[in-house]
Formats: sequence, structure tokens, C-alpha cells
Amino acid sequence: MSSQKGNVARSRPQKHQNTFSFKNDKFDKRVQTKKINAKLHDGVCQRCKEVLEWRVKYSKYKPLTKPKK
Repeated sequence: MSSQKGNVARSRPQKHQNTFSFKNDKFDKRVQTKKINAKLHDGVCQRCKEVLEWRVKYSKYKPLTKPKK
């Protein structure tokens, strides 16, 4: 097992390699998805911007239903 204590060297390469990147709009053709992909995240710090972009990229972003106060 690779997580075994003291066992740091793997004896074989990774079993499954990703051959293509994830596309969040490959099958999802909703208008909401297109709006989310087109949205610019400005006015936030760099770290928050990276988090938001990651969430959009992997379909984890959910827009607010009501504006924050």
C-alpha cells in the first residue's frame, strides 16, 4: 500500500492517466452554465479569485440566490 508508514518508493507507475481535461460545458448546455463560464471575478483578492475560478472550472460554483448584505 502506498500510504503505508515508511514505504516511500512506488514499485509501479500510476495505473490510470488522464488523457483529456475536464470540460464543465461538454454535456451541460444550460443558460446558467454559460453565464457562470462568462462571469469575471474581479474585486476580490488573488486567493479568492483562484478558488472561484477552480469552482467554475470543475462545476462546483453555485451563484447566490439572493444578494449579500
